[in-house]
Amino acid sequence: MTENVVSFEEKRLELLAGTIFDLSAEKLNVAAIRSNIEFARSELKLVQSYIDLAYSGGIAIAMSDASGPPTQALAHLGNVLSNYEQVLFDQIASLEYELEMLDCQPDED
Repeated sequence: MTENVVSFEEKRLELLAGTIFDLSAEKLNVAAIRSNIEFARSELKLVQSYIDLAYSGGIAIAMSDASGPPTQALAHLGNVLSNYEQVLFDQIASLEYELEMLDCQPDED
């Protein structure tokens, strides 16, 4: 899902490059990275709220055949969400590192 947002944002910024804004490739890259960081952070907040719901019992499971829910169903959901949370933390760290490396590059002017 994040790949679609990334490619959409990069394409949008490429279109802007030819307009009155006249952005350089480096500025476009920085803007795309910042946009990806912002998206990942908002996704992280959403996932964390889902994790809180899963572990607090705020989610109810009703089986279509009226049987009882599988044992540890919510714990499994919480684990899946926690794994996604870690992926988002790693992605944010990687993007922030990439942004920092771009900021540290000497200007070629």
